Amino acid sequence: MDTAKSYWILSLAVLLLITSLPLSTAEKKPDRSIEEKTKIHRLNTKQRSAYDAFVYLNRIPAKADEGEEILDFTARVYSLLANQEGRVLIKLPKGMGREAYLGYKAFLSTDAKVSNGNCVTCHAPENFTDLKKHVVSQGGKALPSPSLRNLAKRKVDIAKVLQSKLAAAKEPDASNDYKLMKLNKTDLTHLEAFLKQLNDVDDKTFRELILKSKVLDTSIE
Repeated sequence: MDTAKSYWILSLAVLLLITSLPLSTAEKKPDRSIEEKTKIHRLNTKQRSAYDAFVYLNRIPAKADEGEEILDFTARVYSLLANQEGRVLIKLPKGMGREAYLGYKAFLSTDAKVSNGNCVTCHAPENFTDLKKHVVSQGGKALPSPSLRNLAKRKVDIAKVLQSKLAAAKEPDASNDYKLMKLNKTDLTHLEAFLKQLNDVDDKTFRELILKSKVLDTSIE
């Protein structure tokens, strides 16, 4: 047997030996995630609120693209929502109702004549803060925008905060961002319902939010 042939047979034997060895713990396939088990694709975020289930269900971008202006982002989302509403395809996770959905739209709105929260200007998704400091009133001190996620854990009275924001918007020395707010009592109720969707839940509950979602009838007001 020539040398080349002997070398080939030896290499084949070594390869067969290696492939027959059991996989190590590190090489074994890891346990499937909840997304895989329920045929739900893996999210790009580990945040687990009803809002995150909502954007997943409706394929809504979780945040602005790099370099994208916030107004371009909101226009993109509104266009997507309008398309889905027209075909009655908006899905709401378990526990999220019409009021919260309308609150989401008011939250995103920056130039509407009514139901204009202009909230997204300072509280941009996905973390619901732009990590910048803003002057709320003319001559006031610049303060950082707090995240609106998990307000329940911080025991924030959402209704009270919204009332104070609306009152501040009516002050003559209010900042330009606040002056753009055009909200009534109904809008505040809707915004409160939406902000309550930003509280994280455990994986099991999050799975149920998605699996038990329902289509919102957008054919009626």
